[in-house]
Amino acid sequence: MLELKPAPMWDDRTPMILITFDGLGDRPSAELDNQTPLEAASTPNLDELTRIGVSGIHQPFGPGRATSSERSHWAMFGQTQTFPGRAMLEAIGMGIEITDERPHFHLALRPAVLEGGKLQALGRVGSEDASDCLELFDALRVMPHELNPVLHPLRNGECILESAAITSHEISDSDPLFGHLHPVLQPQALESALDQKSAQHCAELVTSWINSAVELLLSHPVNIARRAAGKPQLIAPVTKWASKKTGLKSFEQSTGLSAAAVTSSALYRGLAEVLGMTQIHIPSDLANVQGDFESRIRAGIELSKTHSFVHIHTKATDEAGHTKQPSLKRDVIESLDRACHGLKKLTETTTIVITGDHATPSTGGMMHSAHPTSLILAGPHVYPDDVVAAGERSHKSGDLGKVTASDILPLMSHYSHRASFKGHATGSSETIALPDNPIALDFSETQNQNQLSKVNGIGNK
Repeated sequence: MLELKPAPMWDDRTPMILITFDGLGDRPSAELDNQTPLEAASTPNLDELTRIGVSGIHQPFGPGRATSSERSHWAMFGQTQTFPGRAMLEAIGMGIEITDERPHFHLALRPAVLEGGKLQALGRVGSEDASDCLELFDALRVMPHELNPVLHPLRNGECILESAAITSHEISDSDPLFGHLHPVLQPQALESALDQKSAQHCAELVTSWINSAVELLLSHPVNIARRAAGKPQLIAPVTKWASKKTGLKSFEQSTGLSAAAVTSSALYRGLAEVLGMTQIHIPSDLANVQGDFESRIRAGIELSKTHSFVHIHTKATDEAGHTKQPSLKRDVIESLDRACHGLKKLTETTTIVITGDHATPSTGGMMHSAHPTSLILAGPHVYPDDVVAAGERSHKSGDLGKVTASDILPLMSHYSHRASFKGHATGSSETIALPDNPIALDFSETQNQNQLSKVNGIGNK
């Protein structure tokens, strides 16, 4: 009779690298013969990764839903815990100390015009406005008001605002974001706020402070001089990205994986910091796209030797999309592709995903959109599908189909042989992947007692 014996088990898990081309997704344009920048680009390396891997379309939160970078990355990182707010991530990424449990906001000073009782923002400040912004922020710091905020310098024309008088961060933005469409907005209590009374009070408090700030700015000598010189007045102090610094699980606690990141800006430094990810920070060099990305890949490969999950990010595609020049975005993608020359070899030992966090259309009026974003997954445990060329329309027919941001880490865990079992609890909370460092039961006391028994002759015949 045939005797069935269990097959031997071995560890064939691979490290994982998630590469994000920020704003990779796009729409076809006449300038590129009705192709997207990715489809129009010459991408031999991405094509080869497509050929040896599986592909699909990434729509972070489903069809028709545009998103920000921070929200899609939070989901791509497998985080189901409440998103803390971008203002906190920006602050931490810039090394700003924020008081625990105190709400805070991103505050920007915008050029604007006041017409018919509405304040219409006119884009953002430039480097030539830096000294004026500093002087105006100094005036706002000492302006008498119940809010009495602390304004932490962030970047030109930007601060982090916190105040002991604010008890709730659950209020809406005054920054319209789309200043060409909407005037400066009234802060409102969010319908989802846990404490409606507190949120309503704080919305009124911030509204009152903005009104007082606009009155001060209109009469400030800096803006009087700007009016005389024909320059737009810096009179719109707008808030957004309400945050609250609270305890968060680390990446490893929430997913089971030791993690690291090659960061490119304050936002990604903040993301890595709050999730306890080891990081190597390389400031973006958009003047040398290929060289910049090659350095990020080298750093990411080094981190993958000691961490199960590594994130590599480039802002170059997003910046190109915002210029509304499809051919420039195509050229940037070609530069990034040249930097990917060593990734095919890496897939022999490492599971790699290349995708975008959202679409940044290089034509039309949208800032970010829900257009599909390509996704490539390659690695030693991947059986390739039939797709052989990189591009949104070709990847649409890939075996992965349509995936959301929250699908990405489970997919990577599966293809790296790290998927956890539903129904098997390896710790106090469920994780996406097999934990790298589950808490082992400590038998040192039992071992010590056993050794002591042997020394004393107990149990010996």
